[in-house]
This record gives sequence, structure tokens and C-alpha cells, in this order.
Amino acid sequence: MFNLPSNFLTHRDAWAGTFEEVVGNRTSPRTDCPETLPDVVPLRNTEAKEEGTLSEFQTELVQLAGVLNGDHFLSSFPDEIGKKLNVKQAHDYVKGAVTRFLRASKEAIKLGADESAIVDMRSSLTTRSSVQH
Repeated sequence: MFNLPSNFLTHRDAWAGTFEEVVGNRTSPRTDCPETLPDVVPLRNTEAKEEGTLSEFQTELVQLAGVLNGDHFLSSFPDEIGKKLNVKQAHDYVKGAVTRFLRASKEAIKLGADESAIVDMRSSLTTRSSVQH
């Protein structure tokens, strides 16, 4: 399909086993699969603490969104990013950063960029609303 010089991409996948033994010898459908799935168990029994401070993991997600957003070029990154945000503000920031990054990536492809290229975002202090601290 891709006109590759070999049937394998690397030595690792040339060495890897196949699933032929698992799926090739079956003459009838499996009967040991569950017919119904168990009920979903909620992750928490309380409301989200939107005014709370961020956990270490949440702070890291905000910093990742800051890189997607291009805010890592600012001198205050990463010291300021996420330290003054509550959970709701961080959610809004991350959602906005990912949305902006995906929109810019799609636009870059429309303009002729290679689909595997990674868009290098720059902070745009004038084109998006700032989070109130």
C-alpha cells in the first residue's frame, strides 16, 4: 500500500508475533464474553470543588496547555501559570488552549502544511480573553 522496501517498518515489528494463532483457529464465536456490562461507578460522590486550588496533576495539565497555547514564551511561565487559577479557571484555560491549538492546526493544514507538522503557537495576549485572577 505504501510502496515500502520491506514488509516490516523496523526490526522490532519483524520480530513480533502475530495473532493468527488466536483468531485463525476459531471455528465458532466465543461464548465466554459478558452479555451486559457492569454499572458505571462514579469517580466521586461529591460536587466538583471549582473554587479549590489545583492539585499537582492539574497544575501540570495547565502547564501543558500553556505550551500548546504558546504561553511558555512568556517570562512568567511556568511560575505564574496555574498558581493563581482555581479549578474552574484552570478548566476554562485548558479547554481554550486545546481548542485554539486544534483550530490553528486545522487552519495550517488548509493552508498547505503537512498533516504531521506540529503547529508552534505564540502567545496572543490581544486575541483571547484573559483569566481573572
